[in-house]
Amino acid sequence: MSLSKFSRTPLRISKNVNVINFYGSQIGTLNKRLGVSRMISTLNTYKLIEAKNINNNVSIKNKKYFSDNNNSGNNIENYEFKAETKKLLQIVAHSLYTDKEVFVRELISNASDAIEKLRFTQNASSTNIESSVDDEKSVIPFFIKISTDSEKKLFIIEDSGIGMTKEELIENLGTIAKSGSQNFLKKIKEQNDIIGQFGVGFYSSFVVSDKVEVLTRSYEKDSIGYHWQSDGSGTFSLKTTDDIIRGTKIICHLKDNCTYYSDIQNVRKIAEKFAAFVNFPVYIADKKQPIWCKETVSEEEHKQFFNYLNKNKSYDADKKSYLYKIMYKTDAPMAIKSIFYIPEEAPSRLFEQNNDIEVALYCKKMLVKKNAQNIIPKWLHFIKGVIDCEDMPLNISRENMQDSLLMDKLSRILVTKILKMLEREAETNETKYLKFYKNYSYNIKEGILQDSNKEQYKNTILNLLRFYSINQGKYISLKEYVKNFKSNQKNIYYFSANNKDVALSSPYMEAFKNKNIDVLILLEEIDEFVLMNLQSYNDSKFVSIDSYNKENNKNNVHMFTTEQKKELEKYFKDVLGAKCSDVKFSERLVSSPAVVTGFLSPTLRKVMKATMSNIDFQDNNMLQNLPATLELNPSHTIITSIYHLKNTNQEVAKLLVQQLYDNACIAAGILDDPRLILTKLNELLLLTARYAYHYEKGNLQQEIFINNKHFT
Repeated sequence: MSLSKFSRTPLRISKNVNVINFYGSQIGTLNKRLGVSRMISTLNTYKLIEAKNINNNVSIKNKKYFSDNNNSGNNIENYEFKAETKKLLQIVAHSLYTDKEVFVRELISNASDAIEKLRFTQNASSTNIESSVDDEKSVIPFFIKISTDSEKKLFIIEDSGIGMTKEELIENLGTIAKSGSQNFLKKIKEQNDIIGQFGVGFYSSFVVSDKVEVLTRSYEKDSIGYHWQSDGSGTFSLKTTDDIIRGTKIICHLKDNCTYYSDIQNVRKIAEKFAAFVNFPVYIADKKQPIWCKETVSEEEHKQFFNYLNKNKSYDADKKSYLYKIMYKTDAPMAIKSIFYIPEEAPSRLFEQNNDIEVALYCKKMLVKKNAQNIIPKWLHFIKGVIDCEDMPLNISRENMQDSLLMDKLSRILVTKILKMLEREAETNETKYLKFYKNYSYNIKEGILQDSNKEQYKNTILNLLRFYSINQGKYISLKEYVKNFKSNQKNIYYFSANNKDVALSSPYMEAFKNKNIDVLILLEEIDEFVLMNLQSYNDSKFVSIDSYNKENNKNNVHMFTTEQKKELEKYFKDVLGAKCSDVKFSERLVSSPAVVTGFLSPTLRKVMKATMSNIDFQDNNMLQNLPATLELNPSHTIITSIYHLKNTNQEVAKLLVQQLYDNACIAAGILDDPRLILTKLNELLLLTARYAYHYEKGNLQQEIFINNKHFT
C-alpha cells in the first residue's frame, strides 16, 4: 500500500525502472549477528489452530483435520466459497485479464502495498511496533523479490511487508473483491497512491496457475505463520507454519501453457515494464552467479552488464561502451567484491541537475542502497557499477556512528583503488587516458576542490592532472613539467586564457619564450581555482606569468636615464588617473610595449561579477575600474615616442597613453566591454589618416619640385 502522503517523510517516486538485477539464486541468509538465522524457510513445521467463521462470504464446509505428509502432527482446515464467489473467481481466472502477464503487475502492486502499509503503520504508531521474531523489524529491510523455478514450473514473489493474520487471510483472500487495502483506506479516509487491490488483483495469479500458495506472517508481536493454498476451483485450505519471517510469499504453480513465466529472463523484462513507479527495490533472483563474484569475466559479459547498468541510456545506437573497467576483490581490510565502469561518453554538464551516484551497494548479493552516495563521492558520479561488501549491515544508516565509519572506510578503499587504476592507465596508455581526460577533466579537478579539507586523495589526483605545454605542444603531467625544469628554475609557470592562440600571442609569454621556459596554459575556468587551492607541487610553487617573478628575461637595454623614467612614469599616472595604481618600467617585455599586472584574473573577475550581480553598488562598473599596475617596455618605439610627444604634442601623447593602457587590458583579458574604446580608436585612425595624407602630399610636392628643378 503506497501511503506516501501519510508518511512522516514524503516519498519520491522513481523515474527509472526500479528493478534490480539480483543474480543470487536466493536473497540469501541474514547476518547471524543480527538475530535471524534464515531468510528463506523450508516451511516444514505446522501447528493446529482453531478456525473462526469471520466473514459471511466464507463458509466452513465439512471441516476436516488431517496430517501433512511431511509433518503428521499438524492440522489443515478446508474452506469453501459461496456460489456467487465461485462465479467471480471463474471470471477473474478466465475472462477478466486478456493479457496474462498482467498478473505480474498485480502481484508486484500488492507486495508494494504491503510494505507501504507497514511503513505507514510504523510511522503513525506512537509506540514502537514490535516484530514477531527477535526484533526482526530492525534487521529485515523492505524488499520485493521475484524468483522462478523452470523445472518445477513455479513463479514466486515475496515481500517483507506487513503480512497477514489468520483472520486477514480468510477475509482478504477468501473473498473475491474484498480488499484489505480498501478497508485500510476507509479507516484513514483519505486518498493515496495505492497501485492495486489485494482482492481481484491477487486472483489474477489463477490466470496462469493451476495452484497458488500463500505463506505469510503478520508484523504483530507473537504472530503465527500461515500457509494458504487454493487451486482456484472455489475452495482453499489453511494451516499454521513456523520458522518464517514477517511478510508474504506467493508461489504460483504454473499451467503447462504458461511456463513462459518460469523463465527468469522473461520475467525480468515484464517486471521492468511494470515496476517503474514502485517505491521499493524489486529483486530478480537469477540463479546465475553475479558478474562481480566471478573469477573470470568475458568482454561480452562486461558489455552486457554495462548496458544493463545503463538501460536508461542506449550505448548501442552510437556504438559506444565503456572506456575503462575495474574489477576489485579483497578480503582485507574489508570483504569487498566490486565492479566499476567508466563510460566512453561523458554526461553533458549543460543539462545536469542531480548527479545521482549510479553505483549500487550490496551485502552478500542483497541490495542495501540503490545509490551509494556516501561511498562514491559526487565528483565521481559518472562511474557505474556495483559494490558488494559482506561487512556492511543490511540496515545501514548514515546517522549511526558505527555505520558512518564503515562507509568512510569502504569509500577510502574503493576511491583510492579507482584513482590508482587511472594513474596506471595514464602512464601505460597516454592516448587512451587523454581521451578519458578530455571527457572527465572537470570531474577530476572538482575532486581536488572537494578534497581540499581532508586531502585524502590529493597526491593521487595531482598525478592525474594534465595541462597544455607551450614547449611540447601537447598535454603533459605536472611530473613531466618538473622533470624538464631549466637550470635554477624553481616554479611551475602557468597562464589562463580562453584558447591556445590567444595565450601564445600574449605579451606575458615573450620573456618565457625568449628564455625557452615552459608555460602551462589553463584553458578551463576551474583550472585557476585548482592551482590556487593547491599552491604547490612537490615544493614547486604555481606562479602565474602575469605576476612579477625573478626568472624573467632581462633585456639590459638602457633607453632612458633614471630621471627620464621617473618623468615618464609620472606623466602616465597623471593621464590614466585612478584606473592605474602604479606605472613602472619592466625588463620582462621583448616586443610588446606594455602589460598590466596586479589585477584580478579574468576567471576571478567573472566569479566576483556573478556574486555581486544582485548587490546594489553606487558604481556599477566597480570591477571594470579596479586599478592595475602598468609595466612599460623601455626599448619599444611607442614608449620612446610618447616620451618626446608629451612635450611637443600632448593631445596625441595622451591619446596614445590611454590606448596603450586599454590594449594592455585587452591582452590581460580584463577589459569586459571593448566597445568602450571605440571612440579613442577612431581618433587614432583619424590622426593616422591625416598623417598619411599629409605625408604622401608632402612627398608628392617634393617630387614635383625636384623634377622641375632637374628639367630647368
